[in-house]
Amino acid sequence: MRTYFVLALAAAFVLASPVLGQQGTGDTELQLQGNLFLGGSGQEDSGSVAVQVGRFFTEYQEIGLGVIGTIQGDSKFAGSGGPYYRYNFSAGKTVPYLGASAGTTFSNFRGAGTSTVATAEGGVRFFLDRKTAFTVGATKTYFFKQKEFDKGLNIQFGFSHLWGK
Repeated sequence: MRTYFVLALAAAFVLASPVLGQQGTGDTELQLQGNLFLGGSGQEDSGSVAVQVGRFFTEYQEIGLGVIGTIQGDSKFAGSGGPYYRYNFSAGKTVPYLGASAGTTFSNFRGAGTSTVATAEGGVRFFLDRKTAFTVGATKTYFFKQKEFDKGLNIQFGFSHLWGK
């Protein structure tokens, strides 16, 4: 699974075309995502919804705030939220990115209770037009209270809308 993700990300780097610029400095982005968490040992699979609002402070760099909410297998609502940073490797129709976020969990997110978290992310955005993109990505989260990474992989998919210039 990890090999396929790395190959897809590498292909996106090759296909990215800076001539077809999409996002720009000063643009604001609203992103709505669905998430599928593929649990590892001791963690259940689950799904969730995420909302992120960010601003491009350069053509390739974005900062913002995000929140994710999930209903886990035990039917309890939990989630996390905080600021994020994302670096986009191009401004074309296909835009690979890497990012990081920090925040805190609420309720009993993935069985970790309340904890400070750090998350690494990577993925690809496919622009459907100048202002609309479909995003596929993956994240891995570190829980400081438990001093360990989550045992599964979080797959994200969703749409974003840009406005600005």
